[in-house]
Amino acid sequence: MPAPAQGVDPLRVDTTAQYASGYEIGDPRGGTFAGNTIKYVQANGAITAADAVKIDFAATAANRRFTVIRTAAVSDRLEGIANVTLASGQFGWITVNGFFPNASNLNAGVAGSTLAPSATAGALTISPSAAVADAIVVAGGRRAFALVTPTTNVGDILIGG
Repeated sequence: MPAPAQGVDPLRVDTTAQYASGYEIGDPRGGTFAGNTIKYVQANGAITAADAVKIDFAATAANRRFTVIRTAAVSDRLEGIANVTLASGQFGWITVNGFFPNASNLNAGVAGSTLAPSATAGALTISPSAAVADAIVVAGGRRAFALVTPTTNVGDILIGG
């Protein structure tokens, strides 16, 4: 896990980049978030806090590694979960590894279920199969697991590399 950086606010929204885009650090909030890794990204569309996001492969080649949009298909490669609401062009932090409380999560599955992006923009759901989840990871996405049975379309998850 990267070391936390002093003075970083994982809930901050910037209109111009304040850190190197794609910068990954340990989450400085500690407590529930101790051990998490966060990444500084730019939104290329509206993203709501707790949405699942993916790399935007339509972005210019130089910006792809840090430009994100909401997931919107079962086959999308999960990159992380948005810590804040971002408008197109804004910069902010996403969680790419660790615990995330109340992530957008369709009412499917139970604690321990493997999750994957769904056709509902920004929401995770139970993966159609272990093979699909594995294929997403092999293709460069991140794995996610439900830590609780989701209610009202939110649930605690564990996201990993």
